[in-house]
Amino acid sequence: MPRETAFDETTILERARDLFWEKGYTATSIQDLEQALGIRRSSIYNTFGGKRQLYDRTLAQYQEENLGRLRAVLHNTPDLRQALVELFTQAATVVHPECLTSARGCYIVNATTEMANSCADALTFVSRNREQFTGMLQEALAGAQVQGQLHEQADPAELADFLFLCYNGLQVIVQTKIERTALLRSVERCIASLPWIA
Repeated sequence: MPRETAFDETTILERARDLFWEKGYTATSIQDLEQALGIRRSSIYNTFGGKRQLYDRTLAQYQEENLGRLRAVLHNTPDLRQALVELFTQAATVVHPECLTSARGCYIVNATTEMANSCADALTFVSRNREQFTGMLQEALAGAQVQGQLHEQADPAELADFLFLCYNGLQVIVQTKIERTALLRSVERCIASLPWIA
């Protein structure tokens, strides 16, 4: 049997992520991965340890990219309210600008709905992701409070939890063919509900 050519691990992780994202972890077989990635199952096991380990790697890679985008949006923004509207809008429309059938939501939110109730490791991962996400939001909200953008009586931790709930709900509802205008109105209403100082 001819020797398999070398492959780029980053490309393999991206292709695997897209397949898991489309089909879900459970419905994706090793045969599906072989076909989509263009490598043998022996390479999948030798390089990543197996289907589950490959899935975990794709989640970790996506999380790093997602938190990096969040950090970039929130870091030292002069107008947190507008930054949050842009963050939520971008998250909802990144795959399909009209929010139609190709919208697929957030990879980690999809992992939460599929895996967290049945797998302790997945639950730990998504719980830590929530802590990191809300931690960044809380820091940004506290900074906006210091700058006089938010009322001083507001609780940044409570508001961060609220925004995380809205963000994740958005990532689910965008997969239901919601009309773009209605979705954007809801995004603006969500952000407007925070105790901003006019």
